[in-house]
Amino acid sequence: MILITQIRTIFLSFIYGMSFKLLFNINKKFLLSKNLIFKIVINVLFALDNTLVFFIVIGFVNNSKLHFYYIPFFVLGVIFYNYYFTSNRNKNWP
Repeated sequence: MILITQIRTIFLSFIYGMSFKLLFNINKKFLLSKNLIFKIVINVLFALDNTLVFFIVIGFVNNSKLHFYYIPFFVLGVIFYNYYFTSNRNKNWP
């Protein structure tokens, strides 16, 4: 794979990790409801939608070639979001 494509996919995985954490925080508010069926449906749709969007975006960037280093940068994006965005703002906002 070309170096610029690898850099794009690493950056994309990092950014997607941050957006995933933001969406997860929003989804957490739905999971606090009382209805069990609603919780299950929302959780399954959340997982399927995020996985599908990630693979579609990776497909546009590098023709759907998955590499092992996408996962660590995805996790780093989640950690970066937790450290920089959740510690400096109001805890009531997603």
